[in-house]
Amino acid sequence: MLALAAALALPQAAIAADAVLVVGDSLEVGTGPYLRQELAGTPVTVDARIGRPSGEGLRVLGSRLRPEHRVVVFDLGVNDNPAQPAVLTSDLAAARRLAGDRCMVVATLQRPPLNGVSVDGLNRAVETFAARTPGVQLVDWQSAVKSDPGLLNPDHLHPKPDGYALRGRLVAEGVQACLAGGGPNAPAPKPPPAGAVQAPREPLLIDWVAVGRMRPVGGVLGVLRGGADALRGAAGRLSSLASGGAEPVLGTP
Repeated sequence: MLALAAALALPQAAIAADAVLVVGDSLEVGTGPYLRQELAGTPVTVDARIGRPSGEGLRVLGSRLRPEHRVVVFDLGVNDNPAQPAVLTSDLAAARRLAGDRCMVVATLQRPPLNGVSVDGLNRAVETFAARTPGVQLVDWQSAVKSDPGLLNPDHLHPKPDGYALRGRLVAEGVQACLAGGGPNAPAPKPPPAGAVQAPREPLLIDWVAVGRMRPVGGVLGVLRGGADALRGAAGRLSSLASGGAEPVLGTP
């Protein structure tokens, strides 16, 4: 009986070992539901708060980190002062020390200038950290937004629902690269160019025997209508997960 109980416990132990801790700000408040959906089957803990700077995120990371967490997503920086990028550099290094040998995921930043200072210095801090630190996956969120500015709300900071959905997918790809043992400093896949046709995530399985028994026109149209209905349903479920409202952030109303 003990051997059986141990065997049954193995899958749960394997799942727990792949747990993910996400520490973030308002962007992660909106991204979190999509990230959980993308990582279905993987335990994901999201601790996110509107207006959170990276220094506060360090305290949260230290208090929430558990042995079962294999990946740490440190999704912060947009609320830091862009005139003081050295603070973010220091906080990222401290996050690395707290995370130990766990794989980390960080993201580039997109926000309007504050007092005439752009986000470029903060992004250099993030990119340098990812390039020089083993075991870090970089999500290039700024490039995604530049390729499709329509992903953002009028505040030029917080995404619309489809922007949050894309952000969730990009962060999930970084996490999956970590869980798959991706090489250190390997960037997460960049988003496809605007308007590009993407391959489906799973193969489309068609019962050609059943199709062959259909009447030539009506049967094929039925298959197409069914596929279109399924896609519309999926899109509806995704759009209901997050709202596109703007939220307060450093230097914005």
